Amino acid sequence: MSTSTCIYPELIDLLQQHTGCVLATVVETQGSTPQKTGSSALIGESGLLAGTVGGGMTELKVIQQSQLLIKSKKSGLFSFDLHGEIAKGSDSICGGSMKILLDAAPELSLNVFEQLKISLDQRQKGVLLTMADESNPRELKISRHWFPDNKNWPFAEELPNNVDPAISEMLRNPIADSCQIIQVKGNETVAKGFAFLERILPKPSLIIAGAGHIGQSLAQLGKFLGFKVTVWDDRHEYADKSKIPDADIVLSGAAELIRSQIEIQDDTYLVIVTHGHKNDAEVLRKFIGSGAAYIGMIGSKAKVGQMKTTFIENGWASPEQWKRIFTPIGLDIGAQTVEEIAISIAAQLIQIRNKKKNVNG
Repeated sequence: MSTSTCIYPELIDLLQQHTGCVLATVVETQGSTPQKTGSSALIGESGLLAGTVGGGMTELKVIQQSQLLIKSKKSGLFSFDLHGEIAKGSDSICGGSMKILLDAAPELSLNVFEQLKISLDQRQKGVLLTMADESNPRELKISRHWFPDNKNWPFAEELPNNVDPAISEMLRNPIADSCQIIQVKGNETVAKGFAFLERILPKPSLIIAGAGHIGQSLAQLGKFLGFKVTVWDDRHEYADKSKIPDADIVLSGAAELIRSQIEIQDDTYLVIVTHGHKNDAEVLRKFIGSGAAYIGMIGSKAKVGQMKTTFIENGWASPEQWKRIFTPIGLDIGAQTVEEIAISIAAQLIQIRNKKKNVNG
């Protein structure tokens, strides 16, 4: 999978505001490191603006170097050794090493980042290619291309021979590495340097059926955790964007119409917390046979048991389909308040999402 948070939409906002910044990206790691390959940060004259490349002393050094590069507009590749020892008072003791690319002129790739955002808004994955030209030892030149998952690549012929198949594999194979660095020897058409490939996925979709207190709290947590949040409620007075400001989309209407309003994909997480047992059952009937990554429904063990019997006896679900439902919903943390219940659900969403990431690479 890609990194948990895609930083490029935030970068677009900064660049459109003409805010000078450096895009720092971890392009290679060895051993134990505080962040994985693909982690990114935006750094301005005042310091860290968004994201992270690991925190601590390493990030401080990256910030300091970036603040110098903002003025010179000269990009560079920097190595950081984390093999220090506590006994010697070292600040970096993870035991590994990192190479971090500092792009001092990301505005030159603004059109590429905008293409990337359009794809993500359309829920389309792709691969971002960063080409680093190291032919001039005094200056690192950076160029980028966006490869959406539609094979419409007008510049593919310009790529080094080993890059095109790597992009195709990252798009085709979900368990392929999400980031890859490829050394480029250089020839008469391609400069010597390296290519860095990142598979970028759209945000996973969190659908919350029910805009009551739990739904409102969960929408806030879902947004914070990097989901695209949609909240639905059949009560128009509850399906109010002003009451759920963290939701990306707020929908209303009768329960029988909900399936036509919501698209379910394999990265969709559905939480059913409506205002009544009947409504929960109606929504569940619409989605229980879908390919959602997660379906969870609130309810007591008694309610769940009765609903299970009803669904299976009426042929609304098979026993196998019912086993996929997380109900009673949430991790057992002894939650009592609305906020605690929302946190228990959010924790379960994290658990399932990370399991999915580990399975898919």
